[in-house]
Amino acid sequence: MGWLKMNKYEYVGHLHIHSSLSDGSGSIREIARAGREAGLDFIAVTDHNTLAGKETGFEGWQDGILVLVGVELGYKKNHYIAFGVDKPISADDSDPQKTIDAVNAQGGFGYLAHPGEKPNPAFLGGSFYAWDSWDVEGFTGLEIWNFSSIWREAYRNKLAALFWYFVDRHRGARYPEPETLKKWDLLAAKRPVVAFGGTDAHAFPVNLGILKFSLFAYNFLFRTVNTHLLLDEELSRQSGRALEQVLETLRRGRFFIGSDHLSPARGFRFDAFSGEEKSAGMGDRMPFAPNTVLHVVSPSRRGLVRILCNGKVVCESRQKAVAFKVLQPGVFRVEVYWRPRLGKPVPWIYSNPIYFY
Repeated sequence: MGWLKMNKYEYVGHLHIHSSLSDGSGSIREIARAGREAGLDFIAVTDHNTLAGKETGFEGWQDGILVLVGVELGYKKNHYIAFGVDKPISADDSDPQKTIDAVNAQGGFGYLAHPGEKPNPAFLGGSFYAWDSWDVEGFTGLEIWNFSSIWREAYRNKLAALFWYFVDRHRGARYPEPETLKKWDLLAAKRPVVAFGGTDAHAFPVNLGILKFSLFAYNFLFRTVNTHLLLDEELSRQSGRALEQVLETLRRGRFFIGSDHLSPARGFRFDAFSGEEKSAGMGDRMPFAPNTVLHVVSPSRRGLVRILCNGKVVCESRQKAVAFKVLQPGVFRVEVYWRPRLGKPVPWIYSNPIYFY
């Protein structure tokens, strides 16, 4: 079958990282080394309200790993992660449309960062940085899975958080924020909206007397919620061209999110076919036609595949390869759950949608 021959090039990386140029603990060089050790192809450093990483020449290939430099714009709320900008932008928390417009004016694009974040008095003095201006337009997408903010919400006191950090530090962030997923589906019903996942990596140093450690070190987080890009050609070894390839793929939504600590998500595919010639992948729009078929490939037989249309499950399968006939226009996306040998399935992979408007 033709769909089995599709051979997009897959590259795995990590988005939403903070370095010592803002409030992270590691230098970009140290972070890049951690990314290489974790087996990543690229990382995206998004320091708060600064492009210092780009200004100091860290963007591009660094000893075998591609480093992107974006920026997280915002202060008390309405944080916006922007890529493809070269000049400083003054964020406006009270009017984030100005921030989005400033990014777009430079030819850049961006995502709403941790939009569903909730307060927890046990951490950060109860401070939180949610998105509260949903009448904005012109943004590319939103962050549906932020490991750090979801983990902070899971524990109501520091003792419980410390206990589970050493017993099972994945436990508190196994699921994306359900309300954010619903918001994504509502937005995507009107226009294409890209979803991404990240960890908001800071590697905060913790000093508890004789107990000293980095809270969620970079090399740990780089094995959790990762971004899997699908390119039609190999990633260039020329920095300028490679950055263009990655940025265009992020802008289009030609990627999926994988919780790689459960099992490597590499090899997942989600495409649509209408006859032998017409095809579409994640992030694409495609005219609805009665003979259109969705094809999903799970990386493992232990995956539980769910196909959703406009946020509702229309197909569920334990097969490694699934074919599903599209019977109506809509926004189709895929969730794959990892089936442990004991216990309930847990989220593993989230695709970006294919749009049949």
